[in-house]
Amino acid sequence: MQPKVSLQARVNDGTGKFPQVPCLIHRKAILLPVERKADQRKFGSQDIIGFYARYPENGKRKVKPLGKDPVAAYTQFQQIEQNFARTQKGLLPLNPEPSSQKAARDIRTCLQKYESDLITRGISSRSIAKYIPPCRDFVSLYAKTAIDDVDKDDFMAYLKWMRSSLKRKQNGDPQHTYRNRTQYVNAFLAAFDIKPPMRMRDIKKPTKKRPWKYSDDVINLLLSKATREEKDLIHFMLNTGFRDEEATFVTWSDIDLKAGSINVHPKPQYANRYGLDDRGWRPKDGESREQDIVLDQKFVAIMQSRKTRIHAKDSDLIFPTVKGNPNIHLIKIIRRAANRAKFDSKIALHAFRRTFGTKIQRVYGIEQARIWLGHEDIATTQRYIACDEMTTKEAQKKAAKAFEGIGD
Repeated sequence: MQPKVSLQARVNDGTGKFPQVPCLIHRKAILLPVERKADQRKFGSQDIIGFYARYPENGKRKVKPLGKDPVAAYTQFQQIEQNFARTQKGLLPLNPEPSSQKAARDIRTCLQKYESDLITRGISSRSIAKYIPPCRDFVSLYAKTAIDDVDKDDFMAYLKWMRSSLKRKQNGDPQHTYRNRTQYVNAFLAAFDIKPPMRMRDIKKPTKKRPWKYSDDVINLLLSKATREEKDLIHFMLNTGFRDEEATFVTWSDIDLKAGSINVHPKPQYANRYGLDDRGWRPKDGESREQDIVLDQKFVAIMQSRKTRIHAKDSDLIFPTVKGNPNIHLIKIIRRAANRAKFDSKIALHAFRRTFGTKIQRVYGIEQARIWLGHEDIATTQRYIACDEMTTKEAQKKAAKAFEGIGD
């Protein structure tokens, strides 16, 4: 195959890996949006981190950054393509690159620019709060100066530091944390065209656990010991499948008590408050559900009673703090009911979301569960749905029947 120059776009596809996608040229311009053939997903200018020219040089593959502007990138691509065609024929390039050696890039300066670029690209403050701290920890441990000198030994030192210094969650697998933090650092390096020296397959994967949900027995136990306030929240999490943050910022305007439906919507009124940026609170991926979630009429009656009881307006939060602010500690409300019920197992709001998804999948099918959970693809929902477990009483009856022929 004849060697050639290819034009690539590095994109943010939400996986944290920032892959490169081949670009097409149409009428002497880069065709936008860029489409990934593997899944026909399209990426607009807001998803593109930068353009790159890729071509062989002296037996090695060379990748040259062209910037983010598609017009300037195409101009540079044409020059590189022209030079490459001439050198293949043994001719001198028309647009020779400067022979001066590239100055060493300070990793700390690069990190400042990376953080600034994330803000400029409109990445949410919540996401930046996840991406940047692992990078800062890596840079603080880095004994060298230039970002171009990062090697595998630096990552091994970072892994060793994480194992000895990071606080472990009681029920969590630390390998999740190690892998996530390594991915964030890899993304930082990739933004400066540094091929990550530590591959994810070099880091042990976390122990795979099957998703779990609450059985009807557990839910009824919690409800039996819950106050009215606690019951309202338990019913809400179970009937909507909302994410933790969605429940924190949900207002009465999000729920249509007459139609018996609910959806999640952006909350620009919280701009520059509670750690949010100037766009306020936004749902995950910035989108509402494809369809409104249809609610059980018993739950609608519970919500109508709550709204009347607390004299709420449509603009009010459904589960505010005493001062009317977003309650970021909703889990504590349910834990109080669990403590009263002497329920010692793990309590997590996300388990109610899995319970919701499992029940919807059983009745409506997995595609409807995907839509109401707000997943982009069915594979995520398939990994998400918990096994349809029997309740404790059902399990005891079946176990007794299975061994009824065995004597004392």
